[in-house]
Amino acid sequence: MAQSESQSGTTLHFVTLDVFTQNRFSGNPLAIVEVPPDSDLSQQTKQLLAREFNYSETVFLHPPSSGGTASNRRYDIFTTTEELPFAGHPTIGTLVYCLDDNQAEPATSSVTLQAKAGPIVGHFNRETRIAEASIPHNVRIHQMPVPLQSILNIQPSMRKLQARLQLSCPLVSIVKGMTFVLINLPRTEDLAELIVGGPGIDRKTLSWDDGWESFTAPYFYAIVAEDDEKKHIRIRSRLIEPVCGEDPATGSAASTLCAYLALQRRLADTTYSFDIEQGIEMGRRSDIRVKVELASSGNSVKRVELSGSAVRISQGTLVI
Repeated sequence: MAQSESQSGTTLHFVTLDVFTQNRFSGNPLAIVEVPPDSDLSQQTKQLLAREFNYSETVFLHPPSSGGTASNRRYDIFTTTEELPFAGHPTIGTLVYCLDDNQAEPATSSVTLQAKAGPIVGHFNRETRIAEASIPHNVRIHQMPVPLQSILNIQPSMRKLQARLQLSCPLVSIVKGMTFVLINLPRTEDLAELIVGGPGIDRKTLSWDDGWESFTAPYFYAIVAEDDEKKHIRIRSRLIEPVCGEDPATGSAASTLCAYLALQRRLADTTYSFDIEQGIEMGRRSDIRVKVELASSGNSVKRVELSGSAVRISQGTLVI
């Protein structure tokens, strides 16, 4: 929809979707704002609009560049406080939005999304309703893990589990700018006892490798089941962080966790598949799928593929 002027201001078209679900009013909400051609929409205005939606992330989808095609789109991702180089549920939601209305054959269509972290090639299958994205990655396991005490300070319920927990938790980045503390709990029942609304991790206790300081959030998880070869893993997870409270689905954190777990197994030229359930405790179940392929050395990640569904909830016009 083109940008237009009215007596009350400039108007922008938007849609909202629930992501990582095929059921409305579950999954993770996302707003997508169409940026018109030749728009001078500033970063400051994008941040204000993201704050107005008050979702964990809002996408600003730019039109194809002059002379470009609809299969190549730039998108910007904002939380309520900052722009991100990459995030998972905005990527899956944007893929579905861009490709769901494309009725051309074959049933699977594709688009390249240009994120700050790099190009993301995505596909959407209208029959299965699943979008898949090849995720940009530069996996970094930082040299200094996070002391367990830092996690206990924000989640006191974990103190009774202290004897069964590791003394530190890995600090891992999927790309520069997106970092997570990965906290393994013994049982899914332990996830239910975590509190929402407490303080965030004291950043003074975080030691990123040089040049990697960034957005960092805790990602709590429990392994539900593994197959005999330990190549197919089911996980339940929660992301609790003061900026968003609790996030129903966090594709970037899921991708980070799965890359880390695959690297711990170190089987060369092996693909691991993960099914992650998130948002259960807050009543917004999300189903996230991740595949991680290790390189021939077994010590690095060759490919990360994130997949999931999304359903449209609303559409309308913003006046700015």
